[in-house]
Amino acid sequence: GRDDEVATLQLTSVSLGKTSAFTPVNLEKAMKSLIQYWKSFREFLLDREVYGFSLEDILIKFFFLTVLILTVTWLMPSERPFEYANLKIGNIATEEIIAPFKFPILKTENELKREREAARAKVLMVFNRDGETDSRQQIRIGSFFDELGTFFKKYPLSSVLHQALDPVLLDANKQSVDSFLVQFKLKYNVNLNQDQLVRFYQLYKDERLSKLANFLGQTLSISFKNGILDRPRTEISGTEIIVVDDGIEETRALEDLQGMGEAQMKISSLLRNRYESNSLELTGAELVIPAFLSPNLNYDAEVTQERVEQAVHDVPLASGFVEQDERIIDSNEKITADVFQKLHSLEVAQKERSAAQKGFQQLQFLAGKGLFAFTVLFLTIIYLILRRRTIFHNNRLIGMFTIILLLQFVVAGIIQLYTEWPALTIPVVLAPMLIAMLLDSGLAMISTVSVSLILGSAMGNDYTFTFNSLVVGSMAIYAVQKIRNRREMFRAILLILLAYLTINLIDGFIHMKAVTTILRNFAYFSMPSGILAPVVVFFLVGLFERYFDVTTDITLLELSDLNHPLLKRLSVEAPGTFHHSIVVANLAEAASLAINANALQTRVGCYFHDIGKMVKPEYFVENQMGGPNKHDNLSPHMSTLILINHVKEGAKMAAKHNLPRIITNFITEHHGTSLISYFYHKALENKGKDGKAVNEIDFRYPGPRPKTKETGIAMLADTVEAASRALQNPTPQRIRNLVDELVNKKLEEQQFDECNLTLKEISRIKEAFIPIITGIHHVRIEYPESDKDKRGNRDKNGKATQSEGAKESKTPPATNPPLEEKGKTQ
Repeated sequence: GRDDEVATLQLTSVSLGKTSAFTPVNLEKAMKSLIQYWKSFREFLLDREVYGFSLEDILIKFFFLTVLILTVTWLMPSERPFEYANLKIGNIATEEIIAPFKFPILKTENELKREREAARAKVLMVFNRDGETDSRQQIRIGSFFDELGTFFKKYPLSSVLHQALDPVLLDANKQSVDSFLVQFKLKYNVNLNQDQLVRFYQLYKDERLSKLANFLGQTLSISFKNGILDRPRTEISGTEIIVVDDGIEETRALEDLQGMGEAQMKISSLLRNRYESNSLELTGAELVIPAFLSPNLNYDAEVTQERVEQAVHDVPLASGFVEQDERIIDSNEKITADVFQKLHSLEVAQKERSAAQKGFQQLQFLAGKGLFAFTVLFLTIIYLILRRRTIFHNNRLIGMFTIILLLQFVVAGIIQLYTEWPALTIPVVLAPMLIAMLLDSGLAMISTVSVSLILGSAMGNDYTFTFNSLVVGSMAIYAVQKIRNRREMFRAILLILLAYLTINLIDGFIHMKAVTTILRNFAYFSMPSGILAPVVVFFLVGLFERYFDVTTDITLLELSDLNHPLLKRLSVEAPGTFHHSIVVANLAEAASLAINANALQTRVGCYFHDIGKMVKPEYFVENQMGGPNKHDNLSPHMSTLILINHVKEGAKMAAKHNLPRIITNFITEHHGTSLISYFYHKALENKGKDGKAVNEIDFRYPGPRPKTKETGIAMLADTVEAASRALQNPTPQRIRNLVDELVNKKLEEQQFDECNLTLKEISRIKEAFIPIITGIHHVRIEYPESDKDKRGNRDKNGKATQSEGAKESKTPPATNPPLEEKGKTQ
């Protein structure tokens, strides 16, 4: 017992040791290890470069390209494209066409329809003979007359002879008679009344009832032997039917058979030939015939339908064969209906052979489709590398571009592969509109070419569809260039509809279609696509803007509203800065128009570029309103920190209010890494007094330098506007000299090295600035005033001028550009 307890404790400890490997603490350690491995792997990918691209960047781009290639491969036809699909009846063959292999000549749809209808009509309707009907009805009719005889025997109506039933006797047997008539009605479906019952009694009394029963049985047997159909002959197609009797089929002429009505008329005719017209036998027989007459030839719908389907299936699809190497048509010959049907048969046979291919041939075909997809997409890749490097290096934008193309291909594939809708219903404007609005019109154009080639190939090398996609896609790109309000949205839809109508007219006129057919195709297929697709695009643009941090003109227009919360606050808390931002925006917009930059983006960015000054507005000269200068009591280092801080605070405010990245870039880049020269030189002057070392880096903005032309323009506009306000006697020539000096200073500091501004563009920017600044500082006419007013005004203006001049004198003469900082800080 002791040894067993020790063994149990050992097993328990081992079990506990095993389970401890799955405790939450160990799982957390495992997760941390995985995260650490992933970080190390990413660092490895980032550190390894190939032609200037990190391995991570290459893998991400390769993934996007692979997804697109696989999608295009799925979209492409699953069989080899037919090279003669463009030939129609009436065209002239440009080359001799030889059959590459033996194939059947398929019948046309009309031929198949006619032959199948003929085959369907030849199938005879099948009726099953019920062999028990005759004996069953004979038993019923015998039972009917036997029960009549039994009743008359039990209740004799002896007082009746060619006249009505004695009322006394009838009253005595009334209950029994009524009960008997009800039972007959339920059992034999014969509706007898008292008068008719008397007639049958007369036959019974004269011993003619049994003879009538025998004759009725014989006539019914004759009808059953010939066959009674369960439906009128008028409902039966053809002149013959098939009667199946105990598994044996017999073809019977329809005229030899009869329906229920005809059988009843036949029996009535036999009865009238045997009995006189007013006889009791005839009256009684005609009364009971319908109750015992029933069809014994019943239609077998299931078997008949099977035979119809088999007959239709047995109709051959082909009307002959074209042998291998047989000439289908010679060059310069006209395509006839027969030749066209042979070409169509060749296309079908080629698809069947392609579907049956296995192994290397199938792999070869897939490789061809993949290579085609890569080659067409490579056109867009080359354009991105050569003309849109900024987009190409941004994997976030490349991912959005990939999703847009995938959306276009998937929608087209669903319509083509899983619906019966015509190709005109494919919304070919999805990708062009989205790319043009979210990225770039040039990229949208080259993408439209690639998408059109791919979709045309997916439709079986349909050049017409490729042409349609190019025309409509190009018009869509043009239509969404400057969408800034609802009116322009409707204008875009109208232009797209016009493009759709044009391609419908072109295709219709070339193929000599009726105008009504052209307009019907436009109304049924093109118009819904031309209206719904732009509506969907306008909805998707908002989603892409939100999740991929891109900004369209529509969003910029919303931000340009001066009632935006940040701008409203700026106008109240820092009115001088607000006015400064408006003037800078006007300058920057004019410069952007001069070099074809995004003027709207530049204007909106300049509205927000100085929002950080709201944190301490009183430290900026434009907000001091002639009051004391806060910087007089601060060290140059502290003043510099306050100035630099407005950039950081502005970026925080932008993030808090969800401003787009391109607007935030104006806040962080409009000073670049410029030197705050006024306080730098002031610090140098103070160096001799306090002995502290002065580091130039401490007096520079942290950057980054402008990355785009728009932020570069904003830097220049901000610099020029601030410095021009401190310019004395601003004549046009002095303004031009000031602008040249400030721009040259920025060039010397290499502030534009990352924004691709050329010297020619910078020259145009300067020329755009000068008239606006000159207009702001235009000379005003002096009106005659009293000596007292003149003296007062001169004192007031002179003080301000003297103050500015005094402060300007503090700036070393060798560095005139500090006027920019002086204008901002005083």
